[in-house]
Amino acid sequence: MNIPTWALLRNGGNYGEETKIGPDSQTGGWFINLGITGARGKMTPSAPTVIEVAYVFKDTPADGELQAGDKIIGANGKPFTTPHKFGYGMEKFGYEGPMMDLGNALDESQGLRLNGKMILQIIRGQKRQQIELKLPTKYGSFSQTYPFNCKKTDTILDELYAYLIKRQQNDGSWHHRPHLNAIAALALLTSRKQEHKQAIQKAMHYFADNTNDKIDYAGYDCWKYGLYGICLSEYYLLTGENWVLKELDEINRWLVKAQFQHPYQNDMGAGGWGHRPTGREGGNGYGPICMITAQAMAAWSLIAECNLDVNQKQYMAAHEFLVKGTNNIGYVWYNDNNAGDNKYADMGRTGSSGVAHAVSSLGGTGFQDYAFKAAKCIGTNYKTFPDTHGSAVLG
Repeated sequence: MNIPTWALLRNGGNYGEETKIGPDSQTGGWFINLGITGARGKMTPSAPTVIEVAYVFKDTPADGELQAGDKIIGANGKPFTTPHKFGYGMEKFGYEGPMMDLGNALDESQGLRLNGKMILQIIRGQKRQQIELKLPTKYGSFSQTYPFNCKKTDTILDELYAYLIKRQQNDGSWHHRPHLNAIAALALLTSRKQEHKQAIQKAMHYFADNTNDKIDYAGYDCWKYGLYGICLSEYYLLTGENWVLKELDEINRWLVKAQFQHPYQNDMGAGGWGHRPTGREGGNGYGPICMITAQAMAAWSLIAECNLDVNQKQYMAAHEFLVKGTNNIGYVWYNDNNAGDNKYADMGRTGSSGVAHAVSSLGGTGFQDYAFKAAKCIGTNYKTFPDTHGSAVLG
């Protein structure tokens, strides 16, 4: 289930927000995605074990069966008894409640035993009743070894790869935002599928054409250079194509120039990167932050694996910046300031910083210990994912 969980914050007060992008632009709001049923819903603190249907798309399993205003109170014979926890905070993170129960029922219904049959317990008006949905079964259920040896995972991935190929623009990009380009390219690169080779090459040449070693404050450049450096490094390590080394050397030099060498506004320390390079006239907004620093450090870690020389002093300054922002359980805060031990929230920064250290051969066992601690933090506190930053790559 793809859930815009920010709609559940502030006690569910944002369902009236509208989007102009994708199929949800026709729903009149920003609702909970009820998966392959084709319906959208909402939950409120006054009824935390109920999903109220807000919209039904035509020509979907829910069309003609569910109606706006229906209250879903159970699925496949199991009532929703666990209340959703509204709000934000460590004690409130998690999918538990109607969303998890419905998600499990959706997976169960697509499997061999139920063969697409899904029974929903609803309240329509004042009357309790059951309705039956017929779900497609081409995906099946997740295997016990998910995501490995899992037909459903492989089918979904193949569809996502095809979507990325279809959406790629002629110049090799997907969007004007560099993080979207980078993640799309990395997804195709990790597929190791020969049929994706041309799309990957187009993307890599786009990244090369849109980076150099000059600071021009054109936009949120530090995102671009860190992420494109990661992509080009991974591509070189996979293919060995020598033309990439010149491009990586430019990014390598650019990162040196863009890094903060001194504390910013007497608050944030040296060694990090901000949205824009250091020294920007008029200031640098937030200043250096951990998310972008982790991506830049990861780029340097991989550039070093490509046998290019990385400035050791500034590389270690990036490491120290991240260490200052990391607490006792391995969680990485917003900037180089530990905002509290034994606390956590969005895991994107922790993951990126962990990767930056894990792929490095420059820091020895200390870096590997750091990476393990970060991974353990994420694995232990995975319930943050539905309630925190909607995009892990953004922090």
